[in-house]
Order: sequence, then C-alpha cells, then structure tokens
Amino acid sequence: MKRALLIGLVALIVVAPARAARLSVDHGVVQSVSATQIVLRGLDGSTLAFAIVPRTQVLLNGSPSSVAAIQPGFSAAVAHNAAGRAMVIRAFGKVRAVKRIDKGVVVSVAPNLIELRQTDGTVVSVGVGPQTSVILNNVPASLAELRPGYLAAVLHVGTQPAREIRALRR
Repeated sequence: MKRALLIGLVALIVVAPARAARLSVDHGVVQSVSATQIVLRGLDGSTLAFAIVPRTQVLLNGSPSSVAAIQPGFSAAVAHNAAGRAMVIRAFGKVRAVKRIDKGVVVSVAPNLIELRQTDGTVVSVGVGPQTSVILNNVPASLAELRPGYLAAVLHVGTQPAREIRALRR
C-alpha cells in the first residue's frame, strides 16, 4: 500500500511540471473579448487571439471573475496551450460604468426617481437628479410633467442619476 502511494506521488511530481511546462504566457492590452475568444494587442504590437474554453480560469484584479467582466483596454496575461486555448486569464483594469438606455412605460414619477415597465414586464427604477434633463414630445419639460402611461427612454450611466429622460404622451 505504501509502495503504491509512493509511486503515485512520484508520478504526480513528474507529470505536473511537464504539464505546466506546456503552457505559454502572453501579455498585452485587451482589444476585444467575447464568451469564446479574447484578443490582445501584444507588447510588440502583434495581435494575439485565444480561445476561451469552459475550464478557462479568469482573475480580474486578482480576484476570481467571469469573462464578461473583462473590458477592452484592460491589461491582461493569458496562459495558454499550444493550440491557443486560454487556461488562465489574469486581467487588470478599472471597471467602467456602462451607459444604458432603459425604455418602457412610465409606472411612477417622484422627485428623485422614475420607474418604467419594460416590454418584458420587469420594472426598472432609475434615480433622477438636478442635472437630469427632461424632454416631453421633443420639447424641454420638467419632471413634474411626466405621467404614468407615457412612453419613456431614460439615459443613465451605471447607478448614477439619469442624464436625460425623453418621453411621449400616448
């Protein structure tokens, strides 16, 4: 029993470095990323593309993450096999807030909040601030002029208050 265990440990010690030695690491700036591929601009200016496979490990700023969190412009190191499959992606960068336009029917309006019912039935709430511009039927308006039932599109960045609300009477 001890002999079998010893043989197993020796096999692991011999195989593990050989397996790790087959990986190469390339560094660069993320140009694009999707669920199946990451493209880097190499430090020498070359374009490097790697396949993302189900077992690809992703670290963002040192913490486990998902491929969806990686954004163009991030620095990245990709450990990959000879076939170009990414085994580990280590990316670093500041996550930018995403600009969004939420569209739907106005459910309610308050001095600091607007709620819309989207086409799929979900209700989304967006904060409203003093800098929010309101346009009703292509004419500047006030937030108080908006009513439930109006169609609206609300432009905002991340969780910040809305920048602009465009609405139409139905």
